[in-house]
Amino acid sequence: MSVKDPNKAYVSMEDKWRRCRDVSAGKDSMYEAGERYLPKLSDQSNVEYDAYRGRTPFFNATWRTISGLQGMLFRQPPNVVVPDTVVPMLQDITMSCEPFHIFTLELTEEILTVGRVGIFVDYPPVDTTNLTLADAQRLNLRPTMASYTAETIINWKMSIINNASVLSQVVLVEVVDDQGEDEFTVTEKTQYRVLDLTPIQTPTGETRYIYRVRVFEVKEKDGTQVDTLTEGPIFPIINGDFVEFIPFYFVSVDDVDCDIDLPPLLDLIDMNISHYQSTADYEHGCHFTGLPTAVITGYVPESSTAKFGIGSMTAWIFPRPDAKAFYLEFTGQGLDCLKVNIAGKEQKMAVLGARMLEAQASGTESADTAGIHRSGEQSTLASIAQAVSMGVKQALKTFCLFSGIEDTSVVDFDLNRDFFPPQIDALTLTALIAGWQNGAYGYESLFNMLKQAEIVKQEQDVDSEIASMAKHPPVIPGGTQVNQEGTSKNPTQTSSKMDNPTVRELQTPP
Repeated sequence: MSVKDPNKAYVSMEDKWRRCRDVSAGKDSMYEAGERYLPKLSDQSNVEYDAYRGRTPFFNATWRTISGLQGMLFRQPPNVVVPDTVVPMLQDITMSCEPFHIFTLELTEEILTVGRVGIFVDYPPVDTTNLTLADAQRLNLRPTMASYTAETIINWKMSIINNASVLSQVVLVEVVDDQGEDEFTVTEKTQYRVLDLTPIQTPTGETRYIYRVRVFEVKEKDGTQVDTLTEGPIFPIINGDFVEFIPFYFVSVDDVDCDIDLPPLLDLIDMNISHYQSTADYEHGCHFTGLPTAVITGYVPESSTAKFGIGSMTAWIFPRPDAKAFYLEFTGQGLDCLKVNIAGKEQKMAVLGARMLEAQASGTESADTAGIHRSGEQSTLASIAQAVSMGVKQALKTFCLFSGIEDTSVVDFDLNRDFFPPQIDALTLTALIAGWQNGAYGYESLFNMLKQAEIVKQEQDVDSEIASMAKHPPVIPGGTQVNQEGTSKNPTQTSSKMDNPTVRELQTPP
């Protein structure tokens, strides 16, 4: 096999991934795909087909769904825990001006679109054993993260090493800029980055499998395409030793291994394509049946080039009294059937994942049915949130390890699992406050419940909230105020009133 030959599982998914990409990309992508998604009608010329396609709108329910589900995943910011020395690096995780939170957003978009993405943690091929931290910072010798789409991960291999199944090879296809003959000419070339574990013998005779990086290009030689090594082999050294694992992490819909999952919205995407085709037929029918056609019977013009004007300034006079002129207009149920068909597909797309479409429906779906659909959606999102959290956490641990952090046990990453805003009404809120006032629980417990209800910001803590309340004491029912300790006191006992003799004299004894 050549380095450019893909894995069999990859080949089986190519068409599905392409459908996902084209549909989610929207109108321009679907138009450019042409007959792949919108076949020509019988005996239709290219000019007629262009007009047929051009008057067909594309209702991109797929992208609206991806955007909405991504918003649900990031409705609350993810929990990110890394050592303090690593925090500044998260501001540019890729060394190409991309912050970590944007990087994770793109990862989830890939999972929602095609169901697969890869994270590669890399380090410059320099031995930093004898370098100081200042030297490393000055030379930008620090780890980076890069994401690889499903289409760029063309091959992979698992092997049994030391009685464990581990990732032993990954082949990544990259399109990079290639400098042309002058400084203003830049072309593109395709190269293949191979990450693998290769065996070496230690002085004691033990076999170690260490991480190796090579870059190949496929070049023509004597009429045959040959895999040509253009970079490497490189053996990254971290903390003075070789690396014994491949720092590449797969993330799928519900796991973090190299197995391929189906795209989570594939059924919706196929329905979106069918909706596009039905819309094309409907628009085509409206175009040709919606414009009245003038018809003349009982009259033969003197010339084959005779023209008949239409309008209030034109009169038609025929010599034969039985001649008639009228308009042909469409009658029947043909277009209504297409209209009903399109509406039905929009309802199915709503059930398959486009929740934002339900607001446009007639509201006939029962609350129980809507709850089932929402529960299914939440379970899929929960699986994606768990898989992304696990994959990113593994990558972050390796990133910290490459940054010189020996203990990575504190590293954590967790996506939001609370996808819908909590519903709390005025009656419930009043009951919560009343429970605190009656001593059922302390102010800190009340504060935490308000945070869970998203009435108080998640980043706010109880001490800073009490300090803020001390500057502007809130008045609660019954004429009491909250002091710094979070307990109640009567405003008639405040220093401002006690210092006022007129007020004191006018007070009525209990």
